[in-house]
Amino acid sequence: MATNIPEEQLRFSQLAVKQGWIQPEQARAAMELTRRFQSRGGEVPSIARILVNKGWLGRKQGEQILRHIHNGEPLPAPVPAAPTVPKALEVPKARPAAPTIPAIATPAAPIPKSPPPLPPKPQPKRDSESAILKGMGALVLSKELLEIKGYKIDSVVGEGAMGIVYKATQLSMDRDVALKVLPPERTKDSKFVEEFLTEARNAGRLNHPNLIRVHEVGKSGSLFYYSMEYIDGQRLDEIMDEYSEGRMDVRRAVLIFSQVASALDYGFRAGIIHHEVRPNAVMVTPDGHAKLADLGLVKDEQTRFLTGENAYYVAPEQALGKPGDTRSDIYSLGCCLFQAITGERPFDEGGIPKEVMMRRLQAAVPNPQQFNPKLPPELSRIVMRMMQRDPAMRFQNPGEVVDALKKLTFSTPTATPPKTSITATRRRFKR
Repeated sequence: MATNIPEEQLRFSQLAVKQGWIQPEQARAAMELTRRFQSRGGEVPSIARILVNKGWLGRKQGEQILRHIHNGEPLPAPVPAAPTVPKALEVPKARPAAPTIPAIATPAAPIPKSPPPLPPKPQPKRDSESAILKGMGALVLSKELLEIKGYKIDSVVGEGAMGIVYKATQLSMDRDVALKVLPPERTKDSKFVEEFLTEARNAGRLNHPNLIRVHEVGKSGSLFYYSMEYIDGQRLDEIMDEYSEGRMDVRRAVLIFSQVASALDYGFRAGIIHHEVRPNAVMVTPDGHAKLADLGLVKDEQTRFLTGENAYYVAPEQALGKPGDTRSDIYSLGCCLFQAITGERPFDEGGIPKEVMMRRLQAAVPNPQQFNPKLPPELSRIVMRMMQRDPAMRFQNPGEVVDALKKLTFSTPTATPPKTSITATRRRFKR
């Protein structure tokens, strides 16, 4: 598969291997994931970010490599390669026989020296830091962002329609936070900004174990931002990518989605709907705790459905420009669950997002079992009911979804599933 991995990222992975900080197999796995993200369109995380998120490379090590690339800072001596043969396959070492003749020292072959790196181009310190943060996140970093009062920006962790998300340290509380900065083009509309700040403050009052909490809303210079609880985990779409053909363990999927439905039900009872439920809006901690982001903070969703990946999750009534309600969130959640257990996005048969939306307005709701015959019939029925074209035919509130999922006999998860082969790919992700 053709790829457009930037030269800097390829060099980054080569240096990480050379330093002995990652194995060649891990570098290849990161490149394979990059190719998958490229084939799907949308945000493409950098190889550095993939390696760090998976725990294969330390963040400080990643920054060391980037500073070496951009500033010419020296790297420490490489770590000797660790043995890769599993213990079970190791052959016991035989005791060496006593030498019968004295060993003759022979001069070691000279190790060829790599050519010295080219001197880095002189650049202001701020530009250098921007390049390093960009390398850790593969996204553009505003120079002005480095000066947000009260925060120290550490790295890029994601990007959405409402802005770029950074991992930062809130200096007054000495805690990690996720800092989302609104795109400059959105802040030119004073009415939008006023409404957003009001809703962000209201969102800060929400408190549910499956919601990412909003800490602070503010302005720094011309930038508007809000800080949120930082979740040390993975996005749901990244978890899907780790399974063979993109199909999650069914019991694990049910546990995660019942938690997300519980968060939506809390919002429903508070008079708030999400508008933009999709896999990258859900974070999952290593112990399986799911948290939904941006409840009450999504605006102008109709305009984005025509251009982005939301088209794969938007409810039919929203695609027609009609106002959505909690049943629209249920439809979107059903699309996400369909993808998690089948490895396929519903109605994804290629074409532009507008064509995908047109199919969901005309075609019958697909049966998940046609894509994954091993699925329990009752789970397939739940998903199909969530995705009914007529809102009146769906579950009427997220609490009903929670109850239906909890009645499934396999709702308790098994141990964390083994990682799949790094060569496993999705069967179809056409754009």
